[in-house]
Amino acid sequence: MAPPHPARFFLLAAALTGWLTLTACGDNPQPAPPVAGKQSFTAMDALNCGSERIDPRNLAAGDARRCFVEAVAAGRAATLTSTATTTEGDPIVYSLSSDTSGAITITEDTSQDRFRGVGAPDRTRYVCTSIDDNSETRPHTGDVIVTHLHGCTTPEPL
Repeated sequence: MAPPHPARFFLLAAALTGWLTLTACGDNPQPAPPVAGKQSFTAMDALNCGSERIDPRNLAAGDARRCFVEAVAAGRAATLTSTATTTEGDPIVYSLSSDTSGAITITEDTSQDRFRGVGAPDRTRYVCTSIDDNSETRPHTGDVIVTHLHGCTTPEPL
């Protein structure tokens, strides 16, 4: 027995909608293949080197910093979170990300520093061109990561 007339209409409409969807999707152009020297990456492609904390009890950089420095030297995208405490014990958080060209973007968060100064922005961002080798440390001094960055732009408030 054939379905009633309204049911035929809905079945035909559903079939037509499905056909139009498949036809429209088939005309989408394929993404361009990557071009040498113009590699792009997403945050998911970056090597997560983890985090480090530099404070009076822990003055030296460790494995997380080594991971990041080695990734930058190898031209690999990577991330690192470095927290340094002020003399008063307030954390300043540096979020670093490198790309395959070797550029290092730093977001500095001083929002928890009670003595950062009136009118100073909570967060700034700047880009650096290089970072010292991990073996270049400063003895008996808190090895804050920003002392190892070079060729940096002027920090811009976020």
